[in-house]
Amino acid sequence: MTSEAAQRLEKVQKYSVSFKRLFRFLFVVVALALVVQTILIVTGAEPYGSSVRIGNTEYSGDSIPFAIRTIAWLGTTLGLAVLLKLNFHLIKLFSLYADGKLFNRENVHQIRQIGITVLLFPALWVLGLIVPGFLPTDDVARSLVSSGQHPFTELIVGAIIVVVAWIMDVGRELREEQDLVV
Repeated sequence: MTSEAAQRLEKVQKYSVSFKRLFRFLFVVVALALVVQTILIVTGAEPYGSSVRIGNTEYSGDSIPFAIRTIAWLGTTLGLAVLLKLNFHLIKLFSLYADGKLFNRENVHQIRQIGITVLLFPALWVLGLIVPGFLPTDDVARSLVSSGQHPFTELIVGAIIVVVAWIMDVGRELREEQDLVV
């Protein structure tokens, strides 16, 4: 390896350590948010005491049924779990880069997992649209609220990341094959 290449690798490793720390910090923040959100829902504290939102449906009233609060908690928990999964794979990827592993099978796996994880957000969005149709609404006001959010960006980005991982894997295999020939 030339000295210029070694310097570039060292720079990648240095920045990767910083990104790994950033994503670890975000992992802790999201995990704490999950704990706080669970406490708020279990205790019925605001905003979960008088209104709850599931997807584009908002339920309001003096007493929100436990089933609706539980479904809202599950939806939020799933969203936060997907964020934790995304952070986990980013931490793993930047750990590999920090160790100087830039182009191997495990990198491809982490990038593919990042793409698949991004594709989970549209799935959660669809669940948020479907689930309210099955919930009992006795004594609870129910209204549709448009958040303006649509999963199209996540679908496109997730699919692109999965394709990039596939191309990277093919390139890795070709490089390994070439290294064996030489």
